[in-house]
Amino acid sequence: MNQYFDAKHYFASVLMAIGVMLCTGNVYAQTLSLDGAVAAASQWATLADANQAERMWAASGPIMQKSINKEDWAKYVSNLRSDLGALNGREWAEVVRVGQPANLPKGDYVNVVFSSRFSKSPAGEAVSMMYAGGHWIPVGYVVHKVQPAGANGSPPAPAPTK
Repeated sequence: MNQYFDAKHYFASVLMAIGVMLCTGNVYAQTLSLDGAVAAASQWATLADANQAERMWAASGPIMQKSINKEDWAKYVSNLRSDLGALNGREWAEVVRVGQPANLPKGDYVNVVFSSRFSKSPAGEAVSMMYAGGHWIPVGYVVHKVQPAGANGSPPAPAPTK
């Protein structure tokens, strides 16, 4: 009877240990997931839509904060929004893992790229993210206007001159 009892507890302990290892691995995979990067990048970009450049800067990683001060960041975001207009829609287009960038701390980096529609122009937004401290942290933001193609897929015709 004791052998059965000990074997039963041993088997239960092994199953529990395996379950803990699987759960721990799963939690790491979830926090390092690309879905987490997209969610964090989306929330951060939303701050720009709400004219919250200072909050964006405060939520960014030290890498970005060392490369641009809060005032210059606010000017950058303000100029972008002035040039692009109000956001009409944003959808993530791709997530690209980045190898170890030169001159940056070792870590996991991704670029989350959005296809965005602003009132004045469509644009591609790229939010660079670094995984640190158990979550994704924004470390860069670049926006490029997209020139719409002509009706037949060709480049748009140049604007007439006066």
